[in-house]
Amino acid sequence: MLDNGKKILMFCPTFFGYQNRMAEAFRDEGFEVCLYDERPSKSFICKAALRLNLKFYKPVVRNYIKKVINENRDKQFDYIFVVKSESMAEKEVSMLREAFPTAQMILYFWDSVANVPDGEKKIALYDRVLTFDPGDAEKYNLPFLPVPYGKEYTTVKEPQEFKYDAAFIGTAHSMRPRIVKQIKEQCEQMGRKCFTYFYSPHIFVYLFNKLTNKDYKYISLKEIHFDSLSTAEVCDIYNNSRCVLDIEHPKQYGITTRPIEMLPMKKKIITTNPYVKGFDFYNENNFLIIERKEPKIDENFFESPYLPVEEDILYKYSPKKFVQTVLGI
Repeated sequence: MLDNGKKILMFCPTFFGYQNRMAEAFRDEGFEVCLYDERPSKSFICKAALRLNLKFYKPVVRNYIKKVINENRDKQFDYIFVVKSESMAEKEVSMLREAFPTAQMILYFWDSVANVPDGEKKIALYDRVLTFDPGDAEKYNLPFLPVPYGKEYTTVKEPQEFKYDAAFIGTAHSMRPRIVKQIKEQCEQMGRKCFTYFYSPHIFVYLFNKLTNKDYKYISLKEIHFDSLSTAEVCDIYNNSRCVLDIEHPKQYGITTRPIEMLPMKKKIITTNPYVKGFDFYNENNFLIIERKEPKIDENFFESPYLPVEEDILYKYSPKKFVQTVLGI
């Protein structure tokens, strides 16, 4: 345990349980964590207004931060940890500094800086800034820090027979629908089963993509889910899968969370992401790198056993190491 009794005010978007994973990482090290969504609301209007950086919504954000401050007036935080900072700008950061003057302000980009409204300007607002994107780490001279795997992923249940040969769980963005469906079709032609779970935050997002994204012709409304799976449900599906599909956003540099999450689960990865070759856990036995334009699956990949990574590499991507790196310990 790294510390005891220190307090963290944490703001993080609610997304597939990642916010709870990070909060638990701190709690397991003895910190008291007050966790809030980084956004004032989970509504479609809120998400759209923040993504488009619309001025009319800024008072809503400020009132939300005022509410959080008022709820915690009696607390003396040691750290304020902000993940992504999609909603908070200079005014909100100043409000938090004034309310909790002894707290160290830390920002963690779990998205590329270019995908965060005024992302580059926000770097100077914080005492410490980290990023999951190796390209941004180099460009802005920031510490590189991948999202850690959750401790729930360390409970590996090896089924006597896998229910699925491949599984995909994720947001239906960019080229993902086409690539995943093409892979699924190839698996079925081989007599193999492929599980897919396409998530969309709102039906309006789905309809917009249906009109503007040519790769959306590969999926129908009945294949879209507007509720994300729980962490337990995700773990159960992955435990019962031989391989996991990983399709990164085309604007993303570096890797997604998927390869790291699967390290303790000992799952092989089929991915469109060549950057995975640059990581210390990579070996060609566990990763099948495919092309985006014409993804081709090698059936032999399903047959070879997983080769476990070394314990020191596994620790490097653990929740405990994540906490150490965030706090600069």
